[in-house]
Amino acid sequence: MPKLSVILHTLFSRFCLLLILILGMPIFLLMIILPERYRYKSRVLFWGMRFFYWVVVKATFVPISFEGEENIPTQPVVFVANHQSALDIPLLGVFTKERPHIWLARQELMQWKLLRWVLPRMAVVIDTESREKAMGSMRRLLRLAQGQNIDVMLFPEGARFPDDKVHKFYGGFVTLAKLLNRKVVPVYISGVNKVYPPNTFWVTRHPITVTAGKPFTIQEGESDDAFKERVYQWFVDQSER
Repeated sequence: MPKLSVILHTLFSRFCLLLILILGMPIFLLMIILPERYRYKSRVLFWGMRFFYWVVVKATFVPISFEGEENIPTQPVVFVANHQSALDIPLLGVFTKERPHIWLARQELMQWKLLRWVLPRMAVVIDTESREKAMGSMRRLLRLAQGQNIDVMLFPEGARFPDDKVHKFYGGFVTLAKLLNRKVVPVYISGVNKVYPPNTFWVTRHPITVTAGKPFTIQEGESDDAFKERVYQWFVDQSER
């Protein structure tokens, strides 16, 4: 049984999150009803998303610091981050501010009833068990992002790993960066695995740091694997500090 302070912290945080979800219903409805051709051009929608990310992060009632905002270019980029908790989504989302963005998400998330309605409106859902479906998802993502001011958001580890280690990356972000001609902005999130790890109800008070590194650009003649390894090594270096 957790300590009384953890129980009270969790209950208060969950209550605030419930209020946020209720207040955020107009934003979710806007996501659902807006046709795709208008969705990623709606300033109202992405202002609402920025506010939603911010209040969800604040509802944890833990100390959070954001570093490296000056490293984020004004032009659209591919954001990549390590993944340890469901909180990583709003923590990374804070860096987008009001910029239009789209997530790359795993098919397994569609098992949640609420996400079945919202997720396909703000993310391209990819089925990694089917190469044909995965390629179709990537083509849709390219179609949405190509020639538009839309950031692409993804977690290249492909799953949540709360063991405080950075696991090997999938190479999809490299393909996207090349085809979209975008820089890759790495974002390292530390401490969140101690606050809200996967498969737990409790929220523990522990500081979180979210650091955006300088953007990576694929060099002339650099192979996909070499670029992936260079970005991955940045994350490893951050984790060992």
